[in-house]
Amino acid sequence: MTTQINFRFKSLLNIISLTLVLLLNACTNDDNNTADVPPADTTRTTGFVIVGITASGSSLIKYVEELPTEAIDLSDGTDFSAFDTRAIYEGALFLRRPDQSDGWSKYVVNAGGALEEVGFIATIDVNPFRLSVRDATTGIFQDLANANQLTVFNPTTFQITNTIDMSEGFVPGDADQRYIQFYFREDDVFAPIDGGNEPFSSFVIHQAELGTTRFEGSTQRDGNGTSDISNFTNYLHFGNVDEQGNLYIPDGGNYEGAGIPGRINKIPAGSNEIDTDYVFEPAVVLDPENTFLPTFSHFYVLENGKAIARVNAETPQHAIDIVMEAGGVANLSPTQEQEILGILFSAASARWCLLDLNAKSVTPILGIPFVPVFTRRDIFEYEGNYYLPVVTENENAYYRYDLTGSAEKAFDVTGADIVGVYNLANNSQ
Repeated sequence: MTTQINFRFKSLLNIISLTLVLLLNACTNDDNNTADVPPADTTRTTGFVIVGITASGSSLIKYVEELPTEAIDLSDGTDFSAFDTRAIYEGALFLRRPDQSDGWSKYVVNAGGALEEVGFIATIDVNPFRLSVRDATTGIFQDLANANQLTVFNPTTFQITNTIDMSEGFVPGDADQRYIQFYFREDDVFAPIDGGNEPFSSFVIHQAELGTTRFEGSTQRDGNGTSDISNFTNYLHFGNVDEQGNLYIPDGGNYEGAGIPGRINKIPAGSNEIDTDYVFEPAVVLDPENTFLPTFSHFYVLENGKAIARVNAETPQHAIDIVMEAGGVANLSPTQEQEILGILFSAASARWCLLDLNAKSVTPILGIPFVPVFTRRDIFEYEGNYYLPVVTENENAYYRYDLTGSAEKAFDVTGADIVGVYNLANNSQ
């Protein structure tokens, strides 16, 4: 019975992954368009952009100069169809065009405190998804219409500058290259791929050198040979490289058969290969008995060998009850399957935890409620404190954590469910 349940839940999780992953994308030189970027003194490079999602699925946005110390109401914020931020650099937000048209937008907060589009890059693929910015001159994204290449752009001018041919990259089976994230380490970019509709049984990472715009090779974490290793990655990340130059890239594992727990993959300094001797599976460390849903998300590397992550701590009992009441996974009705999907999205089964990347330990952060493991909610840092989102049936708030002791509530948000708070002074990478 456990094997059958695990197999079914993996299928359901694949559906979740496909629902969350709005196909990766990018653009071409011929379709590149950009507006003039206003001078720096006319835009805000400090303050906070607060993003929430309404019951209808639209986004409400509000800019504030100071971090809230009490409840903040988004109901009077600016309404966008969507506002899915992928990168922050020098106060600018890079995202899919909020009106859902093809392409990427660059937004700033103008002198009056309003969000303003100052540039865009059109894409061939209709669903832009992944974009990362390294510095003032280099950013990267993929257009699935040209799946075998990466597009390099200048974040300051918001114009395309080059492409990188990735066609030499190893891809299991017949799946297209679909890059799920971009991680920078000096002049290299590391890009995990995802099988999409043709999942494969290894976690494969391609590497390119930005200076020469040259494909450099692949490295992979092998799975069980029969099912894919998922990638539930952050929309935003703030550098996954530690002080020694070690790069840490998370994967979501899989849950078919005996199950493969989500893992933190280490590419040591001076190497381009995953260290197979480094095995750190946070959910297993937190609860060795949690073989049903041993995953984690929102992995955020700190200093001194530490990290924060949202680690699943238990299997939602309600989901198990539905399977048992149906007499097994094979007897689940479409309605019951959808109910289980909803549970996996919303059940508060995970804990915010402090991870020690060297000791491979996981310590739950006290004073903060359990949260869902899959839904997107972004962490941010301000003045040495880390702000952790809690969105449940009873909470819609950020908690403040200073890496010692317990977390405490910082502020509530009303008017829309939290998606993220973006500190304009912090550059993502």
